Amino acid sequence: MENVRKTRKLPEQIADRLREMIIQEGMKTGSKLPAEGELMVRFGVSRSTVREAVKILQTERIVDIRQGQGTFLCAMPGLADDPLGLRFANQEKLSSDLLETRLLIEPSVAALAAVRREESHLAEMKNLLDKMDNAYLHGEDYTPFDYEFHAVIAQCTGNDVLHRLLPTVHESIQAGYQHTKRVEGSYQRASQCHLEMYRAIAERDSERARQAAQRHMIQTMHDSCVEVPGVLLK
Repeated sequence: MENVRKTRKLPEQIADRLREMIIQEGMKTGSKLPAEGELMVRFGVSRSTVREAVKILQTERIVDIRQGQGTFLCAMPGLADDPLGLRFANQEKLSSDLLETRLLIEPSVAALAAVRREESHLAEMKNLLDKMDNAYLHGEDYTPFDYEFHAVIAQCTGNDVLHRLLPTVHESIQAGYQHTKRVEGSYQRASQCHLEMYRAIAERDSERARQAAQRHMIQTMHDSCVEVPGVLLK
């Protein structure tokens, strides 16, 4: 049954083929992988080999093994918890560095999103804006919806690399929230910028989307008491 070439350890070879299967079949976040028995037949290997191969993918954060349910594709396949090694960055200035990074990137992302967005993106963005407002009004943590809102804007671009930079954005939102949640009017200002970004993207107005994203980041940096480099305001 073990008829795969033995140039490398068999589980490693099967892990390679599983990665190829995921890509070729266009599996999406949360997709369930075929059962062990099906994979055994498909690759012509034993159950123990399949299990070891799947564990390799689990270590690489490509799949999530759920006891009694099966194996599912992770939200960000292959992306580590700390892909940029931020735990080892200067923690005293990490928040300001993250916000500055967002100011460099997000206006251009919003501009491109306005060109490439689809109707489904707009519906999702509007839903997330409503969820943010509802969470804020009930005194709940709205940052997961904030993160998803920016995630959808990145998805609008169709650029998978930009989408995979989102952990940096997420870190920034979480850090910024801690600094701004007690600043009076901060949420309202951010909410208005979000709405302006949504409207500009809906109307395919790239320049207005760029400006709205820039205003949003400058406002967030001001509320977080982070200096905005003058050279980035041009």
